[in-house]
Amino acid sequence: MVHRPQQARPGRSLRTGWGDRAPGAAGRGTAQWSGLPAEDRDVPADGTEAQADGTAGPPRRARGVLAEIALLLVLVLALPPVLLGGTPAEVTARRVLQALVDGDIAALQEHLTPAGDALDIALSPEVIGATEARIERFTLTAVRADQDRAEVDARLRVGGRSVTTTLHLIRHRDGTWPRRTWELEPLTLPTVQVAIPVGTAQLRLNGRIVTVPEARRPRGDEGLGIITLRVLPGLYEIEAVDRGALIEPIPVRVNVPPLLSPWTSVPLQAGYALTDTGRQHLAAQLRDSLETCLASTSAHPVGCPLAASGAGEEQGSWRLVADPDVRVSVGWMGTYTVYALGGVAEFTVPADADGEAPRRHRVLVDARAVGMLDRDGALVTSWNS
Repeated sequence: MVHRPQQARPGRSLRTGWGDRAPGAAGRGTAQWSGLPAEDRDVPADGTEAQADGTAGPPRRARGVLAEIALLLVLVLALPPVLLGGTPAEVTARRVLQALVDGDIAALQEHLTPAGDALDIALSPEVIGATEARIERFTLTAVRADQDRAEVDARLRVGGRSVTTTLHLIRHRDGTWPRRTWELEPLTLPTVQVAIPVGTAQLRLNGRIVTVPEARRPRGDEGLGIITLRVLPGLYEIEAVDRGALIEPIPVRVNVPPLLSPWTSVPLQAGYALTDTGRQHLAAQLRDSLETCLASTSAHPVGCPLAASGAGEEQGSWRLVADPDVRVSVGWMGTYTVYALGGVAEFTVPADADGEAPRRHRVLVDARAVGMLDRDGALVTSWNS
């Protein structure tokens, strides 16, 4: 098929509905949009168009800018109030709970109450990443809101069990704009109380080494002291670090429930157990201490389990008639009890100048000593008075 070129013919002008200009003006606009020759267009070089009364109207580009400004003012001043309501309460609650599931402590910090005396060493990413039985997921079950306050109920899931909690939010004005945003009332994390040896510089939390700040380490010369840790819900194993062949760490475990309200554990003991070598060491210390007591010339040696009450304040000498049976057992709060049972000691007052025979006083050695770790990690013993 052969196409023959056709000569362009002017068509009828159509009203576009964009103005009430004269028919001639409408025809010129149609010719311009259709790409037809515009020899007869009477448009000045400055871009204005003639009005019906012969005067020049505003430039087309200027009219477009004015229209855009007017639209922007409408959007700002007449935006529906629902869009100025700020972040919905449930969106804020969902964001916080997701941070809890993710273990994103950086995102949670702004929503927490101050730590007070508690330490945050268990909130490090390394410890959180090694924690089992954490909150796995959540479901929002109800939202109750009025003008300035809201409550969001959520079901927190851990394994096959769940716990329902309620988040409380308040709405406040954001700056000078009418926009209002929802803010979570601060959450209080659970806490765990742990008794650790005095001077402890490091602990092992879920297999991760953490440092106890020097200013927060338990005071005292020996024994244990209690520290408090802020934790996320989950399963924790806490133990002291290795300190040689005499003692070995005793891990303690605690399952922190999935709660976002005040909760604290009973005091847990993250101390040490005596090894066989440690028991022998304490028993030897007790015998050495008893030998030191026997070397005294006093009938009442200070700090010793010996006292010859019948000798009064006289001086004399001690000797062991029967060796005591030495036993070592573990006490509470980091103490190791050492018993010396069934022994017999004799205190002799020498003869006086008048030829009186020496006087002998026998006493039962049936006493107890206590061994503890000092601030340097050494085992020390002392007799119970």
